[in-house]
Amino acid sequence: MLNWNFTSITNSDTLHQHMRILAALDIIMSEEEWLRVHRYEAELQPGVAWGSIDNGAGDHLHVLFTSYGTLIKGFDHESPLSPHAREDGEVYPGMYDEVPEALLTILRDHGEALELEDVTFCVWQEGNDPQWKAGSWIQQALNEESEDDATGGADFLLGYIEETPEAFADWAEGYYDTQELSLSALTEVYEGKPVTASLIRELCPARDTEAALDELLQRGYVVERSS
Repeated sequence: MLNWNFTSITNSDTLHQHMRILAALDIIMSEEEWLRVHRYEAELQPGVAWGSIDNGAGDHLHVLFTSYGTLIKGFDHESPLSPHAREDGEVYPGMYDEVPEALLTILRDHGEALELEDVTFCVWQEGNDPQWKAGSWIQQALNEESEDDATGGADFLLGYIEETPEAFADWAEGYYDTQELSLSALTEVYEGKPVTASLIRELCPARDTEAALDELLQRGYVVERSS
């Protein structure tokens, strides 16, 4: 396996936190689940959390969080590493080589939901090691493609993980076609404070606040209802 040094995201706990935050914000911003870009399930299966990104244009990202490691798998449909760009139609050689068996088993067990065959990059961390690893595919890709193409669209897809309230506001104002979002309200969500009806109304006045609070509660978020 090889070290992966093509991302600024090094802390899997922080990544996990951001995936949860972004999914909560998308629930607040959109009643229609199919319009949401960020999603999160606290329990894909016992001991496994799952964050995902789907931009609606054929590109997606899946992240598995477990006690024994974290795995990121992405698909950029315009990447030359896509199976659909290859004459044989197969996954790029070495893509899943050396992925720890425990993580690979989860991928296989949920192959349809995690879109196992649609992949242009796959990296992982083991235990408390902050270093991301990749299989033999990355060396072949670096030999055959430009550096930008060789990473399988990783920067593009990881760019949907908005790490600050300001970054989310910039993205959401364009995607949801909203007016300027309240940074103070966004900051409360980023800080993990309970979501209230008034906060939802501040971010998305047209949203059914009770429906949003119910969905957030069902998905394990802390909410606070007026007495």
